[in-house]
Amino acid sequence: MAEKLPEGTDHTIPGAGSNGTRDKLKTEAAELREKASAKAAELKEQAADKARDYAEEGKARASAGLDSVAKMLGDSATQIDEKLGSAYGNYARRAADAVSGFSGNLRDKQVDELIDDARQLVRRSPALAIGAAAAAGFVLARIIKAGSEVLDETAKAAGPKTAGSKATPEGDHSEEVSESVRKAPSKRKPRDAS
Repeated sequence: MAEKLPEGTDHTIPGAGSNGTRDKLKTEAAELREKASAKAAELKEQAADKARDYAEEGKARASAGLDSVAKMLGDSATQIDEKLGSAYGNYARRAADAVSGFSGNLRDKQVDELIDDARQLVRRSPALAIGAAAAAGFVLARIIKAGSEVLDETAKAAGPKTAGSKATPEGDHSEEVSESVRKAPSKRKPRDAS
């Protein structure tokens, strides 16, 4: 009796239907899966190590930045005492101590501990976490803006003076004039296209 062929075929391939070939293909597929899993695990570990290195670098930069903010607050406390009174100067000193303590805490903890602390904070009080993130963003934006303003002032002071420009007795008002010119509505009439 003739062997029944699968639909759409007109002849059989020797050994194609044997269990030995299927088992061999399954074994090869399992080996490939294991190799792929091992390679994926290795790449995941490398990525985690890289991310941890970047986090450590960021942690070091953040703590150094916080130290400089604490120093700036502490240094300005004396001026605040003179201008606003000792009570406000003490606020600045306490703020400097708090920022310095936070910087030390940040420096002393491992990245994994910091991540766990952040997760716990968000779980306990999400509103506080959102508020803290907004406040940190605001402070960071102010620091960046202040730094860019100092750079702009330094660049203006170091810039070359033109020979034809004359200083007015009241000072240089070119910046005010250019600002008012930019804000003024245009009074020019459009040209005809013809």
